[in-house]
Amino acid sequence: MAEMARHVRTRIRYDGPALADHEMDVQDLAPALLAMAEIVQIANRKFNGDAVSIRVMVDADVEQQCFQLDLSLVQSLFDQAAVLIGQKDVATAKDIAEWVGIISGSGLGLFGLLKRIYGGTQDAKPSITLTTGSQTGTTIVNIVGEVHIQSIQVPTETAKLLVDPDVAKNVKAVLKPLEREGYEDVTFLHDDQPVAQIDRRTAHEIITAPPITTEDAPTESVSNIRGFVRIKAAQYEGGARWSLLYQGKAIDAEMADKAASWVDDFQHNRVAAPPNTTLDVSMTETVKLNAQGLAIGKPSYVVHEVHGATPPPTQTGFSFSGD
Repeated sequence: MAEMARHVRTRIRYDGPALADHEMDVQDLAPALLAMAEIVQIANRKFNGDAVSIRVMVDADVEQQCFQLDLSLVQSLFDQAAVLIGQKDVATAKDIAEWVGIISGSGLGLFGLLKRIYGGTQDAKPSITLTTGSQTGTTIVNIVGEVHIQSIQVPTETAKLLVDPDVAKNVKAVLKPLEREGYEDVTFLHDDQPVAQIDRRTAHEIITAPPITTEDAPTESVSNIRGFVRIKAAQYEGGARWSLLYQGKAIDAEMADKAASWVDDFQHNRVAAPPNTTLDVSMTETVKLNAQGLAIGKPSYVVHEVHGATPPPTQTGFSFSGD
């Protein structure tokens, strides 16, 4: 792994009238910097496990109100060799810094994403859902506000940090100084260029926001139906599926719950239901969904109760009389 990939320097700068004398209360600074370092450590554990440790050093530039963060991956000789011969994938310091959002990368980092989510002008806090991105290794963050919906494609690692409760707790600690009078914003800089800047109002929105949680994408959609079906082929013994006609199409339906009792009566000649009998039923229709929530395959049906049966009309016979 290249040295540059294992070692990254970036800066964090708090600004506002309270810092005009190039002084910052250590009771504000220390917890914020410790929280920033913890976010990096959480990301390393999440994406590298025990394979690699990461060290975060801080160097203060009082004149610029900046605190330089020095991120270094620390690998054993065995781990370095494993990476070189392609036996182990390791997220580099550069990767981690990009996903956290303290240096620029090919995708939006955590702090930049938080600004996009909470930096608008809406009164109510937006709701967030996550879906699989169109490109491998990406996730789409759907932001639903009062007026409009926006979707942002980010690295999946960034999305994982977004929904991690420990990361969220430490993000709030990094931004907490902005709750103090005289603190206006915090800026993350890399190569003297701003990567993300979060102002006092946006910081308040982030700090007071409810946790962002992910619900597993539904794997199926179930609809409850009360309607009419027509018997295409009945089962005269056992519990096999019945062939029915529903809305002009043939379906195979399991007869369960109270409908199973009706089937038992039918199979023992206690009720009559010849072919083409119309049944008034309560049933469920289940449709399998893919990761994008789109239906795949054919629906399945379960009839839970037969409320009534109407046999087909009988044809009246004709009589012919001879002369």
